[in-house]
Amino acid sequence: MHDAGTVEILDPVSDEVVKHCLGPTREGSCPWVAEDGIVLCNGCLVAAPSAGPEYWRLWVPPESRHCPRAWNLEVVGY
Repeated sequence: MHDAGTVEILDPVSDEVVKHCLGPTREGSCPWVAEDGIVLCNGCLVAAPSAGPEYWRLWVPPESRHCPRAWNLEVVGY
C-alpha cells in the first residue's frame, strides 16, 4: 500500500513499480532531477492515483525535463 500522494514509477515493459516519488515541489519542479535536468521518471509510466484518472498510467517521454504531475495535460494534448 502506498501513501495517497505517492507517485509510482512503472517500467513501461514489465509494468512493475521500479521507483516512488512524491510529485513536484511547490514550484512545480522534480525533486529528483538529474544534473542534466532530466526527471527521474523519464521513459517510464507514472501512476498517481490521487491525481485523478488522467495520471493513472501516464507515459513520460525519454529525456523529459518536466515533472508530469506539473503538466497541464490539456495544453500538452494528452
